[in-house]
Amino acid sequence: MDTAVIKSGNTSATLTFCERDADYFTVLFESPAVKLKKRVWGYTDCEFLVNLFSFIAKEWKGWQGAQEWASIEGEFAISATSDALGRVTLNIKISEFDGPEIWSSNVTLGLDASQTENIAKSVGAFFAN
Repeated sequence: MDTAVIKSGNTSATLTFCERDADYFTVLFESPAVKLKKRVWGYTDCEFLVNLFSFIAKEWKGWQGAQEWASIEGEFAISATSDALGRVTLNIKISEFDGPEIWSSNVTLGLDASQTENIAKSVGAFFAN
């Protein structure tokens, strides 16, 4: 699969995984207010990212605390929380540490429980070897 697109259950915002190249992939967050794009070194940690979305799909009725994943170099991180109504919030951090312009942004993406199984399958297919 060339891309995995996660659409917000609340707005037109999306989080897209694309441009996979060996141990690297690109993450793209787009909303009417902001567009963030960053090439991420996934190394061997992408399996844990897939596991995060599998966990979200399995525990769609809600869980306690945050489930987190971060790239080894820290340029991309996701923290997923949920409530008892099955609403999932992805807190996303995308950062640039190299180059003349250093930046970091935090955004959120809301999901409905009904989306989680398809998202887990899409993310799993994107990162499948």
